[in-house]
Amino acid sequence: MPNSGMMDLMKLDAIARRVGRTPYTSPEKGLILYTFVMDTKPEQCLELGFAHGASSCYLAAALHELGRGHLTTVDVHSSIERDPNIEALLNGTGLEPYVTVVRENANYNWFLKKKIEERSTAGTCRPLYDFCFIDGAKNWTVDGLAFFLVDKLLNEGGWLQFDDYSWTYGKQQARTGRETSDGVVYTTLSDEELREPHVKAIFHDLVMQHSHYGNFRIFDDLLAYAQKTTSGPRRLYVETNVSLKYQLVKVLRKVVR
Repeated sequence: MPNSGMMDLMKLDAIARRVGRTPYTSPEKGLILYTFVMDTKPEQCLELGFAHGASSCYLAAALHELGRGHLTTVDVHSSIERDPNIEALLNGTGLEPYVTVVRENANYNWFLKKKIEERSTAGTCRPLYDFCFIDGAKNWTVDGLAFFLVDKLLNEGGWLQFDDYSWTYGKQQARTGRETSDGVVYTTLSDEELREPHVKAIFHDLVMQHSHYGNFRIFDDLLAYAQKTTSGPRRLYVETNVSLKYQLVKVLRKVVR
């Protein structure tokens, strides 16, 4: 019998070929996202920060293979000007039925505010999502608040996944020469704010200290996971790219070259 993981990869290669090296999700990271959704089987998914929409395609492809579920993905209005934009990628992959694209003026926290109000009755918010991928501002203020807002909307047993665990403004500035990103002006930041990874601080100081989260994982110093659970283990697992499942990324690299 063929290996099921390889069969999934064979189905995924069409998405990898279509998306290719579109910023900012490599085929390697795309496979990790795809595999995570295939493993956890969420019904309602939320993505905060889609940029060009490459990550959205991998998430939607997994939902397509599962034959159920939906992804709501949120970013700023200016994302429509990206080349390619998310609509072009989704159209090229045929995955539009699995995705709702939402754009806001400033950032996704306003979307979360409205969704909480929509889901609230008698002062209580009814959770909706089973999985949330946070891959936007990478900023303590924006994404720190986003965590607490998402928590109100995340079902028990649901998963949070943060991208860019070790990303810093300082390294970004040195590498690209940019002075702003996601509305944050680098000259307004202190040396500490430039030097320290904001997502890492959010994960350790907010998520891991929250009594309703456990099953903490850090993958290759890039992605951080946490499950909303009051009964799961509160240990931190640090993983590297050693499992057979993730070694399949080597195949994907050949697919898009």
